[in-house]
Amino acid sequence: MVGFLAGSYPAFVLAAFSPIQALKGKLRLGKGGTSLRQVLVVVQFSISILLMLGTAIGTQQMSYLKNKQLGYNNEQTLVIPIDNEDIYNFILKHKPELLSQSQVEAVSMMSGEPGGFFDGHMFDVEAHPNRWKARTEFADFDFVKTLGLKIIAGRDFSPLFPTDTARAILINRTAAARLGWTPDQAVGKWLKNTMRDSTNRTIIGVVEDYNFLSLKEAIEPLVIAPNDDRRAALIRLKPGNLTASVETIQQLYAKTRPAYPFEFHFLDQQFDQMYQTDLRQQTILSIFAGLAIFIACLGLFGLASFSAQQRTKEIGVRKVLGASVGSIVQLLSRDFLKPVGIALLIASPIAWYAMSQWLQNFAYRIDIGWWPFALTGLLAVSIALLTVSFQSIKAALTNPIKSLRSE
Repeated sequence: MVGFLAGSYPAFVLAAFSPIQALKGKLRLGKGGTSLRQVLVVVQFSISILLMLGTAIGTQQMSYLKNKQLGYNNEQTLVIPIDNEDIYNFILKHKPELLSQSQVEAVSMMSGEPGGFFDGHMFDVEAHPNRWKARTEFADFDFVKTLGLKIIAGRDFSPLFPTDTARAILINRTAAARLGWTPDQAVGKWLKNTMRDSTNRTIIGVVEDYNFLSLKEAIEPLVIAPNDDRRAALIRLKPGNLTASVETIQQLYAKTRPAYPFEFHFLDQQFDQMYQTDLRQQTILSIFAGLAIFIACLGLFGLASFSAQQRTKEIGVRKVLGASVGSIVQLLSRDFLKPVGIALLIASPIAWYAMSQWLQNFAYRIDIGWWPFALTGLLAVSIALLTVSFQSIKAALTNPIKSLRSE
């Protein structure tokens, strides 16, 4: 439709010309056509600048998320989904053998890896009349060590305390705060999972908050208990040849004659999976921004060519009266910077509002600063100048005798 309309306008305009005037070369275009061309350039550059700003701010946000400290160690850590008996039995029975490998630093089985799914359960809480809801993590005693979490009060699970399996629990800092306790005050209090536990569990420690959910969500209360519910295994490897380390684990798994293949991914790859839609959106925005600015430059180039042709005699007179090439280039170029400036004024508030709304999807987000707007404006002006400079310089260098004889 746009192609049809774009072709129809010049067709109707040209069809309206008098054949006699056209053959004599005495066509004159009114101011209406010039105004329309200016409006189209403003619209084209507004769209281009809007997409450029969206790309710049979106890229800044995703870079911020990627470099944010998550509160746990996600490097050199294999995540193995436990979706069949072979994987479950392999990790459960061969954990000591895995830990004996020189490349393996820690192994843990859990109900949800960071960035994965965490159930929400209801709890009875000491000195609280109402039941309380929190996210849950069911893991073995090596959970804190494998993820590199920090104990800020109390202690970790330990095989030195046999009762930890059925009577102990860990919570995060946010859980303690929501219950009205400091980390130290929380140690010694009891909780009871109304769906899983038949007896109360004592809080033996508090871990520092870590982003176990997506960064689109704020940190929620988390209760960590050594209940049986294993959906993933994490194997943290020591620095070195990761390929060789993975091959060693695969060979060990193959000795168990499994019916299912050994599937895994690295924990630090979770970022691309969690924000796949947002990353794809940024790629699409970048491509369309490039296409939009290219189309806008084509329009600007055509407008510059047309304007230079229309002002051929004026340029000749100015040169005869002593105007320099630089002053003529400045005269012609200045007119084309106006629509770019107007486009920047139109697109900037729209982009600020649209990206502010998009950033609301993230619990952790950047503050939109002034520099993306300044940088995008400078880039748009530079592109516009480069686009029209060729025609402006060409017109300014034309022999004034030739220009004055053009009619």
